[in-house]
Amino acid sequence: MRILERYVLIEYLRTFVFALAFFIALVITVRLLDKDIKRFDEEVSYLTAIQIVLLQAPRRSMEVIPLASFLAVFFVLGRKVENNELAAMQTAGISVYRLLLPILVSMFLVCIAFVIFYDQVASPAYHRANQLQKKIRLRRSRNVVFKGQHNRLFYIQNLDLENETIDRMTIYELDQHDKVTRQIFADSATWSPNQWHLSKGYVRHFDGASETTFEPFVTKQIERAEEPERFAGSNKHLSAMTIGELRQQIKYKQTAGQVTRREEVKLHHRMAYPFAAFVVILIGAPISIRFGGAGFFAGLLVAFFLVFMYWGISLATLEGLGENGKLPPAVACWGANVLYATIGGILIWKMPK
Repeated sequence: MRILERYVLIEYLRTFVFALAFFIALVITVRLLDKDIKRFDEEVSYLTAIQIVLLQAPRRSMEVIPLASFLAVFFVLGRKVENNELAAMQTAGISVYRLLLPILVSMFLVCIAFVIFYDQVASPAYHRANQLQKKIRLRRSRNVVFKGQHNRLFYIQNLDLENETIDRMTIYELDQHDKVTRQIFADSATWSPNQWHLSKGYVRHFDGASETTFEPFVTKQIERAEEPERFAGSNKHLSAMTIGELRQQIKYKQTAGQVTRREEVKLHHRMAYPFAAFVVILIGAPISIRFGGAGFFAGLLVAFFLVFMYWGISLATLEGLGENGKLPPAVACWGANVLYATIGGILIWKMPK
């Protein structure tokens, strides 16, 4: 990498870090402190509320990364246009592509780091914030899917730890190939130290894809090896799950014959969204070269407009269609990136060399 390319890259990264820090501070101050603390229960102390705010901040900050990336490239390249530096470089035979390549490569690597950060830092912190906000112990849970011992898969519609009751519980017993060998359903259930006490249900036995027996019962006791508190703890918000947990949740629910569209969309979103910081450079670079002389605040307005367009296309439209089954999850989450990258590639190709 030559001195000039290194100079432009360092200037871009410095501006990106500054813009990102500014928007993160803005998110914490405005969105979290103003909005989230007001909805906490009165029993939650102010210090706990602040802790929740800080734990939520890593995930919230991911939302502004594309904005910071676009603003940085607009500011750096736009200032070079305004000061006629870019024209001088082109006169000296230096291609715009040479200036953009180090920025694109570095931001691609940064985006990979953001995927890891989103997965290993932001999501666990968000889960911890949810636990604190719900006073640590989740006493009531709905639609719980849990992989228990002895290759059992549990699906619980309503779990009430306070009264030690369950409404509509299904237990799938799986073989070593994850095929269902027995299904136990109970309209209601309670538990004692070593047993499940089931009421009004049935037992189905399977041999491959065929049902061999069907046994209804009024009451039934079976061995219990799982702690119900773990069921509640397994009921994470999808936004708080890591990539590995989402994959595991998808596998469990598919085994139980449940729809997994929301989980699959979240899984692809977790990997696709951080790369928006790379994609917006493809659009931001030609726009900054063409309109960079308009100044910083013009760039800020353009950045807000384009990034909100990205959010609208990606989150509100495509991902919504993915969750409703109208689009494959991969297309729903990566579609906006592909669309923006295509438009950006065309704009870059048409730039003055």
